[in-house]
Formats: sequence, structure tokens, C-alpha cells
Amino acid sequence: MNPRIEKIRQLLNELEAEPDARAAAGAGFSALEMPEVIQKIVDDLQPLLTPYDAAFYWFLFRHSIAKDGNPLIRVSTRSLQHAVVRSSYSQAEENTISLGKVQETLRALEQIGAIHKEGEPNRHGTPYRVLVPDEIKACRDHRAARLAAEPELMFPAVREEDGKGRATRLRLFERDGYACKRCGKPLTRFTATLDRVRADDGDSDENLVTVCMACHRRTTE
Repeated sequence: MNPRIEKIRQLLNELEAEPDARAAAGAGFSALEMPEVIQKIVDDLQPLLTPYDAAFYWFLFRHSIAKDGNPLIRVSTRSLQHAVVRSSYSQAEENTISLGKVQETLRALEQIGAIHKEGEPNRHGTPYRVLVPDEIKACRDHRAARLAAEPELMFPAVREEDGKGRATRLRLFERDGYACKRCGKPLTRFTATLDRVRADDGDSDENLVTVCMACHRRTTE
């Protein structure tokens, strides 16, 4: 085969194997925010998962968002057999879990909304998007239930920032279901902001709504 064609094919395969790096730019994950993301995973997602589900989610999170901010990852079921967790049923030296258990666990994470399949599998595996608790309805519902039952555990005192304090902003994002009230786009705490309903009526809770950055820019231009 022509060496140039072989090189082109190799480069195409490498590009296909990697998720679109540009998606990371839109994720809005900051290293400074990562401790709070992890806290929410522990508080809001992990209680909803089985031990296997949790082990797989943490593995996918570690190799996507926690690695470089990119929520996209491509994985194969066979690699997950070895990379994530040992079987609790086998005494074999290799002690891998079954392909069936891997597939079952990925389906469970999809059903709860913790991951989302982003395309068809190829020889490198299947592309998934890893979601964080703010993007997962089951986590938001669980958090709301905990907030009602144990409010002192949810939002400890936070230093006020310019404008609305962080705790207040999170409360308003929760109130609006982490969705832009103008275009309906689903948001996370990293991609959401607040905007006034009536420009001259101040910053009361009733006059503030959750919006995406694009809608916010349109009102300020």
C-alpha cells in the first residue's frame, strides 16, 4: 500500500478514536469548581447507584471530565472488564467481571442519566458523554428531597460574591430546574447565569431568572 495513503488512514483512525476536543470548550468545567462537582457526585449521584454502577461512573468521570474537562469518552466493553473493578464472584487470578455485567452496568448508568451514548461503536469502542449531577434529573430530584429534609447539609454558608452570592445563585438555578427560561436549553451550574426579567426592578428573587450565556448576551447587546 502507498505509504502516504497508509499514513492518512492512520491519522483518520486516530481522529475517530478521540472524542471531539472542541466539545470540552463548551463544558465550562473549571479546576476550581472540581471539588464541588465531586461533592455533588458523592451527595447526589452515588446514593442512587449500585457499587458496580458507582465504580464505572467514577472510572468514566476520571478519564473524561476530571482528566481535561471534556465530557466525551470512547470505551470498549472488553477494556472495561479489566480496567474498572474486580469481580466479587470469581476467585480466578485474572478475576475480571463478565461482558454481560459490563453491558448491564452501562445500561443502568444510561437509564439514570449519568451517561449518554453519543454515537455508534467502532473498533475503538462506543462514545459516551459523561454527565454531572446538575445535568441529571434524578440527582436534582434527590438533592431537592435532601434539601427539604436536611437543609443544613446542602448549602453551608458561602462568602458572598459580587451580585448574588453563590448559594443564592444555586438556589435560583434549582428553582428554575437548571434550564434557560428564555430558550429552554438544559444548563449546569457552570453554563447558567442569572438575568433580570425587568431591567429596572432590581435583583430580587422574583425579578431574576436562570438563562444561558447566549440569551444573556442578547439582552445586554
